[in-house]
Amino acid sequence: MRFITILKSTLGVLLAFCLSQSAVAGKGQGSYSGRIDVMTQNLYVGANLFQILEGTPEDVPFNAAMIFGDIQMTDFQQRAEAIADLVLEHEPQLIGLQEVSLIRTQCPDDIVFPPNDPTPNATDIYADYLQILLDSLAARGLSYDVAAIAENADVELPTLNLGLLDCPYPLFDARLTDYDVTLSRSDVEVTLSISGNYQANFPVPTPSGPIVFTRGYNIVDVDIEGRSYRFANTHLEVDGNPFANGFQFAQAYELTQILNGMAGTFGDEIVVVVGDLNSGPDDGPLVDCMLPPAFDTPGLCPTSYAVMAGNGYTDSWTVRNGAPGPGYTCCQADLLMNAVSWLDRRIDHVWVRPPLAGPQGPHFLRGVHAEVAGDRQDDRTVDGLWPSDHAGVVVGLTLRQSK
Repeated sequence: MRFITILKSTLGVLLAFCLSQSAVAGKGQGSYSGRIDVMTQNLYVGANLFQILEGTPEDVPFNAAMIFGDIQMTDFQQRAEAIADLVLEHEPQLIGLQEVSLIRTQCPDDIVFPPNDPTPNATDIYADYLQILLDSLAARGLSYDVAAIAENADVELPTLNLGLLDCPYPLFDARLTDYDVTLSRSDVEVTLSISGNYQANFPVPTPSGPIVFTRGYNIVDVDIEGRSYRFANTHLEVDGNPFANGFQFAQAYELTQILNGMAGTFGDEIVVVVGDLNSGPDDGPLVDCMLPPAFDTPGLCPTSYAVMAGNGYTDSWTVRNGAPGPGYTCCQADLLMNAVSWLDRRIDHVWVRPPLAGPQGPHFLRGVHAEVAGDRQDDRTVDGLWPSDHAGVVVGLTLRQSK
């Protein structure tokens, strides 16, 4: 009953939100304009991780080898250069990054062979996506700091050594640790930094047993030119089946309630939320789902897009100035070599909400400039790779806000 009540409340607020959209971009009176420039970018590990779901337990080392080989083919070192070029083009003050991978290996394997330890314990760094990107930014004279970092899923699998690693054994262990990271430009003062993981996380079924794919969020408070903002970055669960849809709803709802609670504890700020929400305006307000908290009862849940809208957030793309086009951000081919862009969904977003009890009123948002980044042919790498399977979104927000 609790979630039915939440559902009714969310839909009611969503209706009010839709009716008031035409007024959102109006101008306020007697106030200063604050400006904040933000970016969201899913870095993409470089392979379709769902390959691990195929076959039997005996197939896991081979499937892991296919994933590891794809990661090599989609070379993040090269893609980081292209992403850094996009950052240089826009120089946002805050960047929300998702799928920031740390890949480590261990030779020989100790999962299949003694001591048969499945605990993630590989320590040899194969690729540190965060450090690679920071180095690429620094090479362009850009100075960004890690404002917040959330460690999410941490998975290690035995991997068949098909010439993938300088290891004299038939098996090595490959470990993938996933992060959400917020970067702040060096001239931005970070006054508060919080990161965490969601309470409800999807147990992905694999041939060797379920792997819980933990997801998380960053929340930072910043001062920019004498004005304060609260910035959140997240990567929510995928959609596509009722079980996953239930987890996506639970995570989106949890994030909005955390941000509402912070208004009373840490101050009532303008809030900007960015990230890969795995849901867009074309998905409709409700989807089939297995209802929280047990995720074992069929029902209907709001999409994450509807949850955000129903909690008073404005989808900045819908009120932008100029920037023609549908704003598609997902998804390129797994190996990123498709000659023509495959983007056909808008699931990476920049949302903004006024203070819950602030003086800005309904006309706090005075102007929005929004662009998709990384979807042009000349954004591809020297070898023809798209920067990621997701395009980024860069948004400049002009807000009615007193210093």
